[in-house]
Amino acid sequence: MAKTFMTEQEKRDLKIISLELLEIRKLVDELAETLVNLSDKELLKLCNANQDNEIKEKQADKYKEKLEKQLDIAEKEFR
Repeated sequence: MAKTFMTEQEKRDLKIISLELLEIRKLVDELAETLVNLSDKELLKLCNANQDNEIKEKQADKYKEKLEKQLDIAEKEFR
């Protein structure tokens, strides 16, 4: 088996590259976490929008029922 010899410059370069790779890995992990948080926020936003729509629909239904009752009362009074 042949031994590989590295110059001092190659050793320094390799050490720099390994440190940079560690930093890149940390940044990628942070990015992944941020993306997960953003997707969770988007999901939460969609859920809130659906809830808001349901509430508005219920309010509209209640308002419609009140109007129908008032209309029925008015028709009975008119007769």
